[in-house]
Amino acid sequence: MARPRLAWCVVLVLSGLGLGASCRNNRVAPTPDGAARAPGADASRPAAPAAREGDVTAIPGIDLADLSSNERESFWTLANEELSTCGDPYSLAVCARDRRPCRTCQPALRFLARMVRDGRSRDDASEQLRLRYNPANAAQVNTTGAPSHGPDDAPITLVEFSDYECPHCAHAIPIIRQVEHDFPGRIRVVHMNFPLSGHTHAMAAARAALAAGRQGKFWEMHELLFTNQRSLETADLNRYAQQLGLDMARFRTDSASPEVEAAIQATRREGERLEISGTPTIFINGRRYELPIERPMLRDWIQEDLDAAAH
Repeated sequence: MARPRLAWCVVLVLSGLGLGASCRNNRVAPTPDGAARAPGADASRPAAPAAREGDVTAIPGIDLADLSSNERESFWTLANEELSTCGDPYSLAVCARDRRPCRTCQPALRFLARMVRDGRSRDDASEQLRLRYNPANAAQVNTTGAPSHGPDDAPITLVEFSDYECPHCAHAIPIIRQVEHDFPGRIRVVHMNFPLSGHTHAMAAARAALAAGRQGKFWEMHELLFTNQRSLETADLNRYAQQLGLDMARFRTDSASPEVEAAIQATRREGERLEISGTPTIFINGRRYELPIERPMLRDWIQEDLDAAAH
């Protein structure tokens, strides 16, 4: 039975910048990737400090062709002020220019250039850099028993805390799939159930997905639930199970089993431990992804991680 979406998912606008939408959670979103800058945008920003004597102003492999002159000044100011992402007593710029041992300096500079290009202030770009690369911000996400696909030894592990009734989670599904295609065989995706209390059908849907998984059909049910997100009544869930050719008696038993309930509660507790308050929430190699869930941004983030591993 079709029903209206619950009004728990919001999109706000603040100071002229869109906020990344999520269910009971919001993220600051920069100018969309590839979007044109408004006329005169550079003129409205404070001028960047002039380069100081001894500052690095060119690094092989760092392309700033798509930055305006003022943005380039801001970038080099930050690159010369921010310390190495490995905590060494020299700047990011020196680290990358001199090919110091820290593997994340050059990818971090590319990330910094994107933040400046996308309209972040210098303070905000600096904060995003800290969130992205500070070793203290890496988390150990316990995914034991959670459904996953992709190679176990993939260099990238993308963990998504998700709710089957959250429309922004549904929006993320094709984007994550596209990014998997961008990096074939290099990403392992892990689904973590995090049903929100305001979504009355999310828990039953999570049970149905895990019950289908006990018959080898988790991802097929996962897809059906998000595709038919407005139809998650018990009769709907049973219909999807029949569509997948599941043993219906076993499906009903597993859906109501304490083992399936315990598995959902385990991923929910892990999300609470990680201070997750909304969905979708994504971790990539243990780092919380705080940017809008769009293909170019996810792709760049993953490429930066792969570049760091290759150095």
